[in-house]
Amino acid sequence: QWVRSINAPRRGYVNLTKPSPLVAVLELDRAPVNSLSKEMADALVGAIKEAEGDAKVQSLVLKSSNPKIFSAGLDITEMNDPEVSRLEDFWRSIQEVFLTLYGSRLSTVAAIEGHSPAGGCLLAMSCDYRVMTEGENFKIGLNETKLGIAAPYWLKDLFVKTIGYREAELGLGLGKLYSPSEALAINLVDEVVKNEDVLSVAMGEAEKWGKIPPKGRVATKVMLRAEILDGLKEKRELDVGWFRDFIMEEGTQKGIDAYLKSLGGKK
Repeated sequence: QWVRSINAPRRGYVNLTKPSPLVAVLELDRAPVNSLSKEMADALVGAIKEAEGDAKVQSLVLKSSNPKIFSAGLDITEMNDPEVSRLEDFWRSIQEVFLTLYGSRLSTVAAIEGHSPAGGCLLAMSCDYRVMTEGENFKIGLNETKLGIAAPYWLKDLFVKTIGYREAELGLGLGKLYSPSEALAINLVDEVVKNEDVLSVAMGEAEKWGKIPPKGRVATKVMLRAEILDGLKEKRELDVGWFRDFIMEEGTQKGIDAYLKSLGGKK
């Protein structure tokens, strides 16, 4: 068994452990809210690939070190008055997180112990199974429109496949955030349990999935997910260009700046 911390250039952002022969646990650990900067995204990809490199590991539990926030989503400061080359590389790193997690050979289980908006919801939906804490004050969903931005087409496609077209249309258009019970009702999460039980239930699911013969399980997963994965792989640079142009628009920048100021200043 191993215990590892994957270090990004500036600091450690994730912790990777192996509590059982079949299951690895990847803990998001970027204070204060696990927002996805380029470095955080790169650390995530590195940790997933390291877990995949252990042939005995069949499942991965994704959790947070913060008991109230799974991930607050993309680091908005990456998009505030950015250097163009940095912005493009940031988006490539976000794409890579999705391609790596959604396409992983591992059975992946999200242990959602708190809020999971926007990019946090992206991480959760990329997993094979989602366990969320109860508590109607906690929220999950794609609320990008409320920040003046739009979810990329591949995330829209995943949202539609996960919860159905009409609910996705409402959720995306309104920037809707769902309570755990609402998320369960539309299949955005698979289980809602007491906060203290989230990790143990997620671990139980990971063990169950990990015991399925991997050849058939992985082949089935590839068939189910190939359409979205292949679509993004074919259009990665087009997607980077769309994101860059959208974020660099004056109106988008004004909206991002106003949002940051509403949080108490640029950080």
